[in-house]
Amino acid sequence: MKQEYIEVPVGGFELLERPAGQLLNDFGSGKASPGSGSAAALLSILAAKMVVTVCSISLRKDDCINAHKTFEFISSKVISDIEPRLRFLFEQDAKDFERVVALRVQRDKSTDVNEKAQCSRDSFDLLQTATDYTFEVAELSLELMGFGVAMFDHGWHAVRGDAGVSISAAMSGVMSSIFIINLNLKTLRRRKYASENLKRCERIQKQLEELQMKAFSCVALSSAESLKSIQLELVAGDV
Repeated sequence: MKQEYIEVPVGGFELLERPAGQLLNDFGSGKASPGSGSAAALLSILAAKMVVTVCSISLRKDDCINAHKTFEFISSKVISDIEPRLRFLFEQDAKDFERVVALRVQRDKSTDVNEKAQCSRDSFDLLQTATDYTFEVAELSLELMGFGVAMFDHGWHAVRGDAGVSISAAMSGVMSSIFIINLNLKTLRRRKYASENLKRCERIQKQLEELQMKAFSCVALSSAESLKSIQLELVAGDV
């Protein structure tokens, strides 16, 4: 029989409703939950917020009027679909991975062979579910990374720093997810799930590498523009 679980809200409310300082302390508490999966989702939630900010500001600028429809689409997509999903994945990963750890502890403490086997099966089932969450975080983060690059290229010039943060946070969300996925697939190596999803992870890594090239181009462009501006100022000062 499958183990049944009773959900008990931590502290009586959702993790993302906690004050920022308390949530950060939760991550640094040395406990299993919230853990790396939730952390990856949190990075991408930040990226989503920064994308929306750049869209909102750029939509108020006539200089960007040719891209207003793009900004409206991106903003709507992030607000309606991507951010709510990331928030869900953040919370669920924290809850389910806590259960994974509890089952492992129960397995190790048990002296009953059947109970040990059941706990192992249940923990692996939940780890697969948590890995699915992380795959989804990675894929949503890739989408956000692409939006961030678009906002850097077409958004209002004065908020390129915000666009850069969105790119960087989303990139971190993808990279973090890849680390987590590979570790989980190693743990699940005896299951069909691992071999079936290895290629999926490789595809995500390939997409990340392609977007990283675009991200580094944004960094190079920003550096070149800054250097040119400073040099012109120095020349003007010498005149």
